[in-house]
Amino acid sequence: MLCARGLAGSLRARFAQPGLQGARGFASLPRPSYVSYAQRAAAPQRGLAFKPRETRKVKVDVKEAEAPAKEWWQKEQPTSQAALQQQQQVYYDEQRARTPAGSEGSQYESMTSGVQAHMQKVYATLCAGIGVAAGASMVMMATGLASLIPPIVPGLLALAPMMYLVSYTNKFSHSAEFRTGLFVAFTALSGMAIAPLLKMFLMVNPTAIPLALFATAGLFGVMTLLAMVAPKGAMLKWGVPLGGGLIMLLVLSVAGMFVPVTSPWAPLLHNVMLYGGLALFTLYIAYDTQTMVADYEAGDDDHLRHAINLFINFQAIFTRLLVLIGMRGSD
Repeated sequence: MLCARGLAGSLRARFAQPGLQGARGFASLPRPSYVSYAQRAAAPQRGLAFKPRETRKVKVDVKEAEAPAKEWWQKEQPTSQAALQQQQQVYYDEQRARTPAGSEGSQYESMTSGVQAHMQKVYATLCAGIGVAAGASMVMMATGLASLIPPIVPGLLALAPMMYLVSYTNKFSHSAEFRTGLFVAFTALSGMAIAPLLKMFLMVNPTAIPLALFATAGLFGVMTLLAMVAPKGAMLKWGVPLGGGLIMLLVLSVAGMFVPVTSPWAPLLHNVMLYGGLALFTLYIAYDTQTMVADYEAGDDDHLRHAINLFINFQAIFTRLLVLIGMRGSD
């Protein structure tokens, strides 16, 4: 027993030497003590040094992504079509009471980021409509339906979805999917209506179709640029004269159905419909462009209706240029 006690004493003395501080045994380490959360929370009351960590409130500045600035009418969205029309009427009355058109610079200088985004949406919808019309025309020609169905049939049928979309639907009464479907139906039927004309010129002068397409796109771009560099709202005053010219064109087209081909009036009516219609719808491009901007600033952001107006102009100009280029090439 004495040997055991002596051995224990020598071991304790060895571990207690300064050179062996790093080789301490488990017996010399402090024992951890468990402290509950309640005890830690009450520690300051007992005068201890431990204090619970307080919740820090850090303000983080998050930079919002750059987005088009909202127009004045987007801050308080109308809840019905009647409220929208009333809001537009107030806007137009204020515009008439302001300085004359042209004193605020060009149309492009007065455009906001919201107007630019809306125009991009309209032109994207227009391109999609042209693609649908081209696809429907190719299907008609590939299946032989272009020779069986008279062009007046799909032409009249195209008026139904177009008139219903423009006159009886809006973003408050119908869903966007339904209105988009009407737009697709209108463009597809319009493409089917010009399929016989395209098939004829494919056999007579195939190069006339791409030439007419590029000429229409170029003329469309020139008139859009003209509307942008023109004074703000300068083209809006052409609405009444252009409307009168359109009515006259419709009357002449109906009258041409009853005029025999052998009549001396037939060539005159043909030239008026061809060249007069080309000039009329070319001016309509600039008018509809500035009207689109004015409607958006007044609270009407219906891109489908604006795309329909531009699509009608594009189709009318394309068919007339196709006839002019095709006939000259065949001669």
